[in-house]
Parts: sequence; structure tokens; C-alpha cells
Amino acid sequence: MRRSFYLIVIPCLLAGCVPVNMDPSRDQFGVSAARPDDAGTAAPAAPELAALDQKAHKVCTLGYDGAAPTIQPADNGQQLVDQKLRCQHYDRLTFDYVHMDWSNLF
Repeated sequence: MRRSFYLIVIPCLLAGCVPVNMDPSRDQFGVSAARPDDAGTAAPAAPELAALDQKAHKVCTLGYDGAAPTIQPADNGQQLVDQKLRCQHYDRLTFDYVHMDWSNLF
């Protein structure tokens, strides 16, 4: 029992010491929001930008860097407002004790 414990625990601890290569070209992803086709080529409105921002904050909890939104054609009289994003890098755990919701601990 003791031998199998060491055979499992030590490799698991050492696995956390392996460096991970980061490829910035693969860090980019997109979020989109639908809008009616009759909007034409006009810039995205505030509600569409707010929907993109909300979707981006669901994925990137530490913030993001984004490109300007683009308009893509879609089916059924719709257009897609598309934005390419890159999340801020997670260097370490950060705990914000001031803005933390402590109600789930009690």
C-alpha cells in the first residue's frame, strides 16, 4: 500500500513542475452577437457591444484585449457582429478579498 502511494503521488507532484509552452498565435478566439440584416454596414450599436463584452467576460475573468468588431453576413436576415479576443495572461492566483462574495462560506 505504501509503495503504491508513492508511485502515484510523487509522479503527480512532479507533473506540476513541467513547463508549458505558450503559443500566442493560438490564444485568440472570437465571440459574436446577432443583429438584423437591415442594419447594413453601420457600426455595431451599444447593446451589441455590451453583448460581446458580456460574453468575453464570461470566458476571460482577468480581462481581455480585443480587436475592433467586424460585421459578418449570416442566414435568415441576420448579421453577426464578430470580435476577436485574447485573454489576459494568468500568471498566478489573485485573491481580491475586498470584492469577494463571502456569503458562500457561511
